[in-house]
Amino acid sequence: MAKATIVLYTSKKYKDGNSPIMLRVTQNTKLKYFKIGDDKFNVKLDKWDKGLGLVRSDKRVNPEHKFLNSYINEKLNQAQKILDKFEERGIAWTFNMFEEEYRNKPKITKVKPFIEARITELQKQDKFNSSTVLKETVIILEKYDSNFGKLYFQDIDYKYIEGFYTYLKNVRGNRDTTIGIMLRGIRTILNEAINRGVGSKESYPFSKIYGATKIFKISKLEKRTTKRFLPKEYMIKLVEADILKPHLNWARQIFLFSFFASGLNFKDMAFLTADNIKTKYLEGGKEQKFIELSRLKTNESLSIPITESLKSILIWAKANTTNNNEYLLPIITNKKLKGEKLNNHITQRRKRLNIHLRKLAGNLKFPEGLLVISSYFARHSYATTMLRNGAQVEKISEALGHRNIKTTQIYLESFGMEEIAKLNEDLLK
Repeated sequence: MAKATIVLYTSKKYKDGNSPIMLRVTQNTKLKYFKIGDDKFNVKLDKWDKGLGLVRSDKRVNPEHKFLNSYINEKLNQAQKILDKFEERGIAWTFNMFEEEYRNKPKITKVKPFIEARITELQKQDKFNSSTVLKETVIILEKYDSNFGKLYFQDIDYKYIEGFYTYLKNVRGNRDTTIGIMLRGIRTILNEAINRGVGSKESYPFSKIYGATKIFKISKLEKRTTKRFLPKEYMIKLVEADILKPHLNWARQIFLFSFFASGLNFKDMAFLTADNIKTKYLEGGKEQKFIELSRLKTNESLSIPITESLKSILIWAKANTTNNNEYLLPIITNKKLKGEKLNNHITQRRKRLNIHLRKLAGNLKFPEGLLVISSYFARHSYATTMLRNGAQVEKISEALGHRNIKTTQIYLESFGMEEIAKLNEDLLK
């Protein structure tokens, strides 16, 4: 049973011999102290009535005893009301939660405002895709639960997540992959709230790490994705085809750039500039140009040899870039865009790329299974090439963007620089 009392904290003494009057909150076997006021509430032991938990009611000792004791009682009553509220609502509260209520701080404990603040943080960090997922998740949570805006983190337990999953699956008809993305976003928020001292370990629904007896396993939603790649004969057909329509040729060139650039993803490609091209000297003094960058998603450094195929695409790109050649590739078409607007622009360009690729696949008479081609195929086609050329599956594959060894990683460091440069060229011979 939680309890609040007022004590003179004699373990701390100031230079004048005074000690602070403090609120002591006890929860099971744990306790924490909170200051109740300024220096007026620092007194010597002989001015304190331990039995009453008040200053002594003697004008000769404490001229302001009425004011002090009135304020002390007010703070004690405030604390007890907070504890009573937690008890009535069945909230598994923490000392941080109590302090938020007691201090009336703007620290967030309700789920929705915490997520909204987190969205703002992510946008300031230019993590617009993550912020967009959270925005969409909040909208859907409000459709699922009209009281979502009033919920505390303690309300997001196994039962709540199970109900939300059922709603997404049966009412909205979402696929498990989509549901998994939303639930992982919620899990990340709960973890962040716990790390910041405002979340609830007791109700955490995704792991037994905090003692839960029943958990929701997001991993049960994960299915092995069919590898999406272009077989050699269709890759050659794509390379050699006469494509007269500019928008379809644009899609072909961007796709092939990703393939020949070690499966580089679309967003990283979009931001490439001339500054990313570096010249190195290999053994024997041979000069080799590389595209060097840090991945936006992981900040991992990449060094990609510029092969003859990449060189020809860069020449095409230079002739087709209309933004004063600020970028290497004609992906970003409005250089004035910044922040979230720029991120949305790149997202729309990727969607347009996929539309054009599918039109191209139809024109080239690709089989039915390849008519759903997308930019993702380029990365998997590159990974498949790696496998066929003997690369070791050892750790997280940057080519695929996987984060788990179980999902087929390609480790490239076993290749020498010249072998990497030739690898994809050999595929098309």
